[in-house]
Amino acid sequence: MATIDDVSKRAGVSRSTVSRVIADNGYVSDAKRRAIQQAITELGYRPNTLAQALRSNRSNMIGSVVVDVGTPFYADMVGGIQAACRKAGKSLVVSSGFASQEEESRAIIELVDRSCDGLVLYLEHPIRGDVVAILRQASIPVVVIGSNENAIASGAVLIDNAGGAALAVQHVLDLGHRNIAYLSGQLEYRDTRSRLAGIEAALPVYGLSLSDLHIVHGQYSEKFGFAAIADMLASHPGITAVLAGDDDIAAGALLALKHHGRRVPEDVTLVGFDDNFHARHLTPALTTIRQPVFDAGRSAAEMLVAILGSQAVTENEIIVPTYLVERATAAPPAQRERRTG
Repeated sequence: MATIDDVSKRAGVSRSTVSRVIADNGYVSDAKRRAIQQAITELGYRPNTLAQALRSNRSNMIGSVVVDVGTPFYADMVGGIQAACRKAGKSLVVSSGFASQEEESRAIIELVDRSCDGLVLYLEHPIRGDVVAILRQASIPVVVIGSNENAIASGAVLIDNAGGAALAVQHVLDLGHRNIAYLSGQLEYRDTRSRLAGIEAALPVYGLSLSDLHIVHGQYSEKFGFAAIADMLASHPGITAVLAGDDDIAAGALLALKHHGRRVPEDVTLVGFDDNFHARHLTPALTTIRQPVFDAGRSAAEMLVAILGSQAVTENEIIVPTYLVERATAAPPAQRERRTG
């Protein structure tokens, strides 16, 4: 295995010059820097990151806690975090909090114990008091995604869930629908409450309130979407539009509507939320609200890297907008009559 001495001999420079290039600390001429990089490549030299960390008092590791890294939504967010970390030469360690304050606290403490330089957090609960004390004692900067409620955070990246939900309900109302079902996620999730608030805020312009919608809450899953539609068609057979809390619910709803002989969009309009990978591959392709979660993750990590580098952060709160993506599952209710009449 090549050593730093081998690199210095191959490049024709001193050992300390090689160290400055590896640590990116101190002036080295462009010619010597190129020679060192070439020697590192030719020899296959790998710097001892642990030794570097001990010398610099930095691990070059970023920690992140999200709700569940095993789901497409949070995997996409982590992808954005990792892209920014890689660009900055940082490693990333990820853990899941599973929407439990106990699990979130445990994950944060584990990342502190692993000497992470900073944290990017997407949590469903405020950071517990004892964990806040640990973070402050360790002087670890935190950037949060989705909420600015944690006072310890040095920055926040917010996703406009309320605005996206308002776009969804406005879209079906503008198409002419008034008999609308909303298949919502669990109320204990912050995003669920934000989306419900967005819908509520959009309705008065149309002379409506939440009580005019048929709302049911459940898991963010295809299973819930399928079961909810079966129940909804039995209790409210006249619904002409369904808003889904996310694309998984929408996928289950689409299957149920087909199972019960309802055509989409001819008989029932369907709008999802997230714009997950499968949304465009459903048949018909799903009209939905796009959450640019990759961009949110990347922006949060870039903000944290800037804070760690003592760079001036022009904005310590960024709002990532949501967008309506029109595909093939939404149509005016009158279109059903024209096609079947």
